[in-house]
Amino acid sequence: MAGFHDKVELGQQVAPPGGTAGALFIAYVIDRGLAHIHAGNWATSARSLDAVDGALVRFTGEGTQQILAERDGTISQLELYGGWVQAKVAGEDPDRVSGALAALKELFPPPDPSSSHKVNVQFWTYGRHGPISSYREVSVPEWADLEDNYTSPTRTALDRLMRAFTPAHGGQLILWHGEAGTGKTFALRALAWEWRDWCELQYIVDPDSFFGEHADYLMSVLTQPGYAEMPDPRVMHRMMMTGGYVDFPEPDGEEGSKAWRLLILEDTGELLTPDAKSIIGQGLSRFLNVVDGLIGQGLRILVLVTTNEPIKALHPAVARPGRCAANIEFEPLSTEESNAWLERHGVTERTERPTLLGDLYALEAGQPPGTMPPAGFG
Repeated sequence: MAGFHDKVELGQQVAPPGGTAGALFIAYVIDRGLAHIHAGNWATSARSLDAVDGALVRFTGEGTQQILAERDGTISQLELYGGWVQAKVAGEDPDRVSGALAALKELFPPPDPSSSHKVNVQFWTYGRHGPISSYREVSVPEWADLEDNYTSPTRTALDRLMRAFTPAHGGQLILWHGEAGTGKTFALRALAWEWRDWCELQYIVDPDSFFGEHADYLMSVLTQPGYAEMPDPRVMHRMMMTGGYVDFPEPDGEEGSKAWRLLILEDTGELLTPDAKSIIGQGLSRFLNVVDGLIGQGLRILVLVTTNEPIKALHPAVARPGRCAANIEFEPLSTEESNAWLERHGVTERTERPTLLGDLYALEAGQPPGTMPPAGFG
């Protein structure tokens, strides 16, 4: 390292908060002449970097945490992003550096896949500078754990969709309708698990804007490459952070393991009625072109719309035969089904009429019907 400062001048452009920790790490390495740097990245179940001792600087940004720490003669830079840890450790002693990196891996263990069912969901919203998205893991159940929550006709239709659905046959629109409390969101979570091997989920947080004046919002989401064309965003992030090559896994099958995308528009019925305001009507026309028109040709996109509106209240073009791959009505469980549900769940109380699933869960929790808060997908 002798004479190094006389021969090389280093510059680092800092874009806070993301690049600051990296810039400081490089400054420490150069200033102290640290000759050994070890790096690693791995998935983790940890949700913060608070367990790291000897912190010099901590940064918290949108969806990311960074820390610069000094301990036992080493300098460490860590970032936690999207369930992944990116770490660099520098020092004079290579054994101490490798030991420090191994200790970090023990401090932030990988997730236990047997502990819960989770799928990665992309959430879209329209921000100040246009469409933006973020990824989040969502805990989901298996369909087998939920199928008894639905009355017989609904359960039969959902079973076909969960277990025997073939995309590109019979339309690209999936329509779920029924009053609040009939279990549409629970079924949506189960669908995410059952389709996890071949379909990426994208959730529209603000469907009013999606159908509204921002045409770029709808088109940006629709024309985004799916998993068949684009690697996992966390892998892309690791590649950008390391500045190195990442070996992307080959997709399974001819079309790729996740060649399809499911666009989720939850509680969207009021935007799909015949009397929706004109600007929404224009968005509806674009939407229908996606699922049954020129825009959607060649796009491997399925669109799932859930609504509390009765089917007759929707625009007739939405539920037109041939456009829907599945048109499922969610109804309360019959009196017999409701009482069987209560018995299975160890509830002594009984009902004398068809009952909403939400009310059954309220009874199980010892609360009056209608008091359970609605389930949320995210």
